[in-house]
Amino acid sequence: MNWIKLIIKNIVVQIILSVLLAALAFFLYLIIFEYKLTTFSVLGLSFITFGLIWGFLFVINYLSKQRPVIWLIFPFFIFVSIGIPFLLQEISLLDFILYIGVDIGICLLIAGIYWKLLGLIIPGALLVGMAPGLYFAWENSTASNPLEQIGIMLVGFAFGWGLITVTSRTLTRKIMWWPLIPGGILAVVGWGLYTAGNPESAIGFIGNTGSVGLIIFGIYILLMRRSFHQ
Repeated sequence: MNWIKLIIKNIVVQIILSVLLAALAFFLYLIIFEYKLTTFSVLGLSFITFGLIWGFLFVINYLSKQRPVIWLIFPFFIFVSIGIPFLLQEISLLDFILYIGVDIGICLLIAGIYWKLLGLIIPGALLVGMAPGLYFAWENSTASNPLEQIGIMLVGFAFGWGLITVTSRTLTRKIMWWPLIPGGILAVVGWGLYTAGNPESAIGFIGNTGSVGLIIFGIYILLMRRSFHQ
C-alpha cells in the first residue's frame, strides 16, 4: 500500500489520473444521455471536461496529502460555469452572467474564508447576489414592466450585501452591520419599485424574498452560535 501512496503523490501521475477520469466522465455522459453533439454542445462539454480535470486533481491531491490545495478548485468552478450555458437549448448573455458570476463569487468567498481575507469576501458576496438579480430580472422572469424588473434586480443586489454580513462571521466575532445599510436600502427600494409596477403580485414577491432573507439570517445565527462555543 505504501508504494501506491508514493505513486499517487507524484504530481505527474495525479495529472494523468485527473485527465483519464475527466475523459471517462465525458464519454459516460455521452453514452448514458445519448447526447446529440452540436458545435455549441462540443464547446460546452470541452470546457466542462477541462474543469473536471482540475476538480479531480483537487480531490486526488487532497486524498494523497490530506491537505487541500484550495486554488485547484477555482479553475474547476470557472470552466464548468463557462461550459454549462453552451449546453442550454437557448444561449443568451444573461446565462453566462448567471453561471460565471455566481461561480466567480463562490470562488472569491471560498478564498476569502480560507485565507481570512475580507477583501475577497466582499466582491464575492456581491457577485453571488448581483448575478442572479440580473438574470431573474431580465431573463427568467414573467415581469414585463421595467419597474418590476428593476425591483427584482435591486433585491438581488440587496442579498449580496446581506451575504457580506453572514460570511464575515467566519472571520470575526464582531457583527459587521455596515453592509446591511446599503442592503436594506436596496431591498426597500426594490420592493417599492416592484409594488409600483405590479401591485397584484407584490405581496407574493415580498413574501418569497423575505423568506430567503430569513434563511440567510438563520445561517448567520448558526455561525454566531458556533463562534460563541469556540
